This record gives sequence, C-alpha cells and structure tokens, in this order.
Amino acid sequence: MRILPGGTHITSNRSRAIPWPGSTRPIFLAMQRILILVLRCSTIGLLASTFIAVAQTPDTLQHARGLLEHGHLADAVRTLESLLQRHPGNADGWMLLGVVRAQQHEPAKAEECFRKALTIRPDLTSAQTNLGHLLLDEHRQSEALTYLANALKSDGGNSQLRQMLVSAAEGTALQQRAQGDRDGALATLLSANAEAPHSFPLLVDLSLLEDELRLLRDADRDIHEARSIYPEDLKALYAEARVKMDLQDMPSAEQDMRAYLKARPDDATAHYGLGRILQITQHSDDGKAEFERSIALAPNQAESYYQIGQMALDNGDYVAAQQECRKALEHDPKHGGALTALGITAFRQKQYGEAVQSLQAAIAAAPGYQTAHYYYGLALAKTGQKEASERELKVAAQMADEQNRREAQRLQLAPGASGPQP
Repeated sequence: MRILPGGTHITSNRSRAIPWPGSTRPIFLAMQRILILVLRCSTIGLLASTFIAVAQTPDTLQHARGLLEHGHLADAVRTLESLLQRHPGNADGWMLLGVVRAQQHEPAKAEECFRKALTIRPDLTSAQTNLGHLLLDEHRQSEALTYLANALKSDGGNSQLRQMLVSAAEGTALQQRAQGDRDGALATLLSANAEAPHSFPLLVDLSLLEDELRLLRDADRDIHEARSIYPEDLKALYAEARVKMDLQDMPSAEQDMRAYLKARPDDATAHYGLGRILQITQHSDDGKAEFERSIALAPNQAESYYQIGQMALDNGDYVAAQQECRKALEHDPKHGGALTALGITAFRQKQYGEAVQSLQAAIAAAPGYQTAHYYYGLALAKTGQKEASERELKVAAQMADEQNRREAQRLQLAPGASGPQP
C-alpha cells in the first residue's frame, strides 16, 4: 500500500447490471458491479487540506515529511519514532508515522498509529480520512464509514473523500443485504446520502432497495433525481422502468423499457421486462413475442418460459402450459411459479394426486406464494384430506388479506395518490 502526500487517487469502474423481478431475485446494489472504488487504488493519500500549516509544525515533522516525500521511509520512521518517544502526545506525528507504515505495507501498524492520533485528537481530519481509507483497503467497509463520515463533515468539499464514503456505504449495505438486514442496509444508504447528497450511485442503490421494500414513492423520487444527474445512463433508465412498473404506471414503464432496448437490443432480460409490461396491459401476443426474443438471446431464461406457460394456462391450453413450465423447470428446478402452474393444470384436468405433488413442491420452493397454498388446499380436499385442506385454505386467506393490505398501501404511497400519507 503506497501513501503519498497531496491527494488520494481513486479509479472508478461503475458498471452495473440491474436485474428485473423474476426467477433471479434482485440483488440489491449492484450485482455485477465493482463496489469499492478505493480498493482498485494502490495509494492512500494525505489530503493537502488536512495538513497542519507548515509554520505551525515542528522542524522534526517537516524533516520527516521531506524524507517521506523523497521515499526515504526507514529514515522517516526513525525520525518520527524518536520524536514520539519525546512527545508521545503529538497527534500529527502519529498520523504521519501511520502514513509511512502504510507505505511500508504494514497495515496493522499503520492502523495502530492512526488510532493513537485520534485518541489524542478525535477531530483530526487527516487521521480520520487515512484510517477510513485503510479500513476500506482491508475490506472493513462498515468500520470505515464512521471515520469517513466524520472527516467529510470537516471537509465537505472534498470530492475524493465523498467518493470513499459512497463506496464504504455501498459495501456495507451490500453486506447487510446479504445477511437479510434490508432495513439496516436502507439506514446505511440514507445516512450516507445525507452526508453526500446528490450522489448518482447512492440514489440508484437507494431506489432499488426502496423498490424492493415497497417504498415506491421514495424509490420513484430517488431514481428521478438520479436520472436528472445522468439522463443518458441506461442502467438508471432500466431501474426507472422497473419502479414505474411496480407503481402500475405502465405507459411510463413501457416508454422507458423501449428506450432502453433501443440502445441495448440484445439485452435478454430487458426483453423479458417489456414482455411483462405488455402481458400486464393485456397485449398478450406482443408480450409473448418479447418473451420469445428473450429466450432466443439467452436460452436459460426460465422466467420467460414460465410466463409463456402461464399465458397458455390462462387461455386453457393445458398441453402448452405444461410444456413451457417444464422447460422453465429444466433451467430452474425450484421455480415456484412453474411448479404452481403445473399443479393448477393437473387440478383442472382432475389429476388431483399429481396436483398435490406439484403444489407441495411449489410451496417448498416459494412458501410465500399465495396461489400455491390456495390450490394446494383445493387439491387436498379433492383427495379427502379435509383437515390439511382447511389449514392450507386458511393460510391462503390470510396471505390474500396481507397482499390486499400491501396493495392498498402501495396505492396510497404512489405519486399523485389522494389518500393520506404516512
């Protein structure tokens, strides 16, 4: 790790793929994205604005800085250690020794020095910045956040420090999301957004998570702001299409998705997304054509096979429904929707034993799928399992009530809604 006075140089690679709801669950924050920009950087730098003025610095510190700048690291260590033996309370000396230790590829010793500096002077911005950067390089994003946020409060105009804070927040939120703590991830991103407002990557990540949490008004606001910053960014355009779809603003969702596909015509997932929009708006033939384009581009599109099968089921074409759903299961054996559709098909054909088997598998794969519980209850009744049937139908009724409650809340939170706001 090399640390140079005068600035931290950060390399950015912000490629991101935004998934569409389906058999591949949305992975917040960026799936297929390099989250920690700083980790691609080989240097931790001392920001010039955080140096104590030369006129106020002891001659020994000035000499040590000169040694550091000319690469004489061993001499700089000897000079600083001698100084700190005489003046152990010199926070700037500990901070500078931490910089030298980091350049010597001794991160544990560097961290110890930065922490000693902050024990002496908790508001020393240079130590906060460099400790935060060091922790990022150590993949300790959540620990880095506090130091970077405090440093940014003292140096709000520092774009490099702001970028490090955003990276730390994204990495921390990703870890929280992977652990199932979506509320914690949201709190992390909101806090970072308060410290570093108008950050394009933060706004996109916030929108994705808020959409997943059904905070649709917030998701719509944040993706709108993100697109106002970079109107031509295709990933944000795709994210906006998803939010508009969840808000049931299908004209806007379709417009966004078609604009995205105009620029990325070979994106199989986007063709699936457009197919869903057209399917929901009762343009079944056009929707099916988009699903088929999706499969042609990426034959492993289990969700597209399933949607074609579901359309066949809705039209009473049970043979086609079974064929397409089985194709979906070839690519995703635990696809709850496809298993449910097979169970419904068997039930309507009065093949109740087969229906029970398929629906049991569907519930095991997707316990929260209300339709599977409902038809499972019906199939159990047909096979003489009255108590089990009543239990499943009760579960299905409770799930339906909860879905209705959430739908009412969604309508209330939608932009332009006339109902009371929370």
